Amino acid sequence: MKKIGINLLPFLLAVFIIYLSYNSELWLSFWGNLNISPVIPPFSDLDSILRTLLSKQFGFNVYLENPYDPTHGVYLYPSIWLNIFEFLKLSTPIYFKIFNFIIIFIYFFIIQNLYINNSKKIFKIFLIIFFFSTTNFLILERLNIEIIIFSLIYFAVISKNHFLKAFLFVFALAGKVFPIFSVFLFIKDKKQFSLILFLSLAYLFFIREEIYFMSINIIEYARIFAYGSGSVAKALYYFSREYDLFINDQNYIYLKISIIFLFSTIAIALFKINFIFGEKQLNKNISLEDSLFLAGGGIYLGTFIFSANVDYRLVFLLLTFTHISNINNLLIKYIYFFSCIIMFNSFLFEILGGDPYSIRYYILGSFIYSLKFIIFMIICYYFGSIINKYLKINPRNISFNT
Repeated sequence: MKKIGINLLPFLLAVFIIYLSYNSELWLSFWGNLNISPVIPPFSDLDSILRTLLSKQFGFNVYLENPYDPTHGVYLYPSIWLNIFEFLKLSTPIYFKIFNFIIIFIYFFIIQNLYINNSKKIFKIFLIIFFFSTTNFLILERLNIEIIIFSLIYFAVISKNHFLKAFLFVFALAGKVFPIFSVFLFIKDKKQFSLILFLSLAYLFFIREEIYFMSINIIEYARIFAYGSGSVAKALYYFSREYDLFINDQNYIYLKISIIFLFSTIAIALFKINFIFGEKQLNKNISLEDSLFLAGGGIYLGTFIFSANVDYRLVFLLLTFTHISNINNLLIKYIYFFSCIIMFNSFLFEILGGDPYSIRYYILGSFIYSLKFIIFMIICYYFGSIINKYLKINPRNISFNT
């Protein structure tokens, strides 16, 4: 009975959203009232993979041409999703709805699990705030692959079975490249960390052609609802083009590389504040709090430095909340949570900003981008302190806790 009670709320919420998806008018009205621009068909990001599968079945290279999904354009994900969708026969409507239901149920179950397993009042408050944020609403309305990756990473962190933990991580990596940045969740075991890192890099090398096409096909959003080096570089590019400044198509790549280098330098400098080189005592066991932070924080740092990201990827910041809610520095704690509240509602600020070339939009965009950069710096700072507990680096030797 206890298990049924725990699963009841996620089940009912998932049923409600699936119910909405069967009525287009109700779907548009419900999400529209929550300040989300709804799309038909429901769960459009997953539906896009179905349409892309049709293009593939008709012989098109979907990374170059995707005529059966003209709205979303060329394919942006690893090809494994096309194989999964084909194997599960998700082109059958009822199978697709069942798949949607399972994803939503698991996602709500994780949110509920995070809430139940943390006794900190501030954690619970901000988790509720996230639940009613535009970022969360968009995740559910679009049902992007991100929600699946988030679930896989979460279960990889909490799993006590080494093989299951590795399998879930590798599956997440195969589904989207960026989970490579969460590999530090394995840091407590030298052999496992080294093996997982090697296999991950080998896999990325194996699919290097797909990665190349995904990188050139990705849309670098320069909007309030985005973050990362690519978004900052593209925003500066559009600003320069609007006011006839020096950044143009010919030198844009140099701007982007410079921003990546700048963010990388800042990350290393902040990391080194709390990381001690040389001899030290390492912790034998890694806490769940630290593992969650390394997974979620690592993804935020890596994607911030190297790419452009839509803000539904901010869902991974939920994994950092447990650690942040337990730090002693109240100023940093409240700056972090305040920044997250604003960031999680960036889609609302996008609406308030109006014309992307207006002064109001520039001011709002600069403010929210500044908050995202503050979060970046805070995570870098605490990332160093956590890694310091499990990794020892001497000039001639690198050691892990064993």
